[in-house]
This record gives sequence, C-alpha cells and structure tokens, in this order.
Amino acid sequence: MKSFQLVKRHGKYFVHVKVESTVPDQPVYAVRGIDLGVKRSIASVMLKPNQPLRSTDFRIQTDGLKRDRLNRLEKRVAELRRAKKWEPLKRIRHKRLHVSEYYDRLAAKQIAATSQNSLVVVGYPKGIKYENFKGNDKPGLRKILARWTYGREIRYIQEECAKVGVPTEAPDERWSSRTCHRCGSRHTERITQSVFHCWNCELIYNADYNSSINIGSRFMPKATTRRATDDLAYARNEQAREIVACEPGSPHPFMGGS
Repeated sequence: MKSFQLVKRHGKYFVHVKVESTVPDQPVYAVRGIDLGVKRSIASVMLKPNQPLRSTDFRIQTDGLKRDRLNRLEKRVAELRRAKKWEPLKRIRHKRLHVSEYYDRLAAKQIAATSQNSLVVVGYPKGIKYENFKGNDKPGLRKILARWTYGREIRYIQEECAKVGVPTEAPDERWSSRTCHRCGSRHTERITQSVFHCWNCELIYNADYNSSINIGSRFMPKATTRRATDDLAYARNEQAREIVACEPGSPHPFMGGS
C-alpha cells in the first residue's frame, strides 16, 4: 500500500487507496490486433507467426447491454426534464458515466483474460472526432462519435493487461480500414459497414477483422498476408454471408463487374 486518503465530497466520505504490485512480464508468442468500432465495440484477431488463421482466432465483443442500459437511462432523463423533476434528475446525473465506465472496464478485463502470452495492439483512431466534427455532411456520424469513448477503452485495456503482465501498444490506426491485408492495396471500398472489398485482388472480407489484421501485423516479424476462405473471411458475419458467390476474379455482385 502506497497511500491512503479519506475524502469528503457532497456530504459523503470516500476512501482513496493506492496499491502497487509487481507482475512478471509474460513471454510473447502471438500478436492480438484489436479494432475499436463505433457500431461493434471490439473486434480482434490473434496472429501467430507462420501459422494460418483459425476460426477461434477471431473474436467480436459486442456492447448491446451497455447500449441498452444507456438508452433506457437517456429516456428516463428526458422524461424527468419534460416533467421538470429536478431533484430525481440530480440523483442520476452521474449514472450514465458510471454505467459506461463499468461496461468498458468489463470489456477490458475480458481482453486481458484471453490474451495470455501475446502482445495486445489496439488501434488508436487519432483525430477521428476532429475530422468528423463539422463540414463533412455526416451529422449522424458526428453524433455517434461524440458518444464513442475509445480513449477510455484503450486506457482500461492497457491497465487491465498491465495487471496480468500482458504488454500493450496503441499505434495510430490510420489507413488500417482502407488497406487490404492480403495484397496491401488501398484501391478498396466498403460494400456495407461490415463488408470490405478490394478491387485489386477481389478479396471480400469482414471489415472489422481486416482492420484488426492490419493493426496487429505492424508488430509481426513479417507483414501478414493471408488468403481468405469462407469461414475466415466472413467469420460468422450474417451480412457478409449474403455474398458467398464472390470469389477472386468473379463478377462483383453489387457492381455487375469484376
């Protein structure tokens, strides 16, 4: 125990305790690339040198419970404001923050618990809120990004991984969502929010997993390029499974050409 402090705030007493512990670093045998998404909370891929990707290497952590609780809480706040019930409104003014922090911490603990003997690499979407603040004709996206707590999510992941000796990195994720992980081309498009298409090698892939592979590959001894297969490319993505007819060199199902 490094320090102990008793604090009185708003008529209540709080105890602040600082505890310092020593955790041995774990040996690193793999790299876990993580892409933080706006609609899908966390997508990750475990990359192992000289080994093909398997279905168990892909993971999606959704935040449906978090969104549901926050939406219900916001409706409650709106009702209290319309009714001008200021006292009950004051009592829940910090609840939204606490709910959001709880689920972000829970997600970070899950990552730390499933990343033994690996380097965790979290893509940092630097400047994304500033670039989409105004003048880009995307008012809906701007509103969503304003609620996106990626900075806190990254910090929690780093803290929870440090507790168990898992090293972390947070590089700039710029271009990771636009670059094909198989051929390295940026002549790409997003067919939908979840489906990535490369015009150069005709790869159809889950967009979140493509970004995760690009993020994690930066810390591999050799850049990772892998040919997609049905199970790996779509990785249980229902939207992407609708385009199973897409094979390298085949006509594009949406554009009508190869």
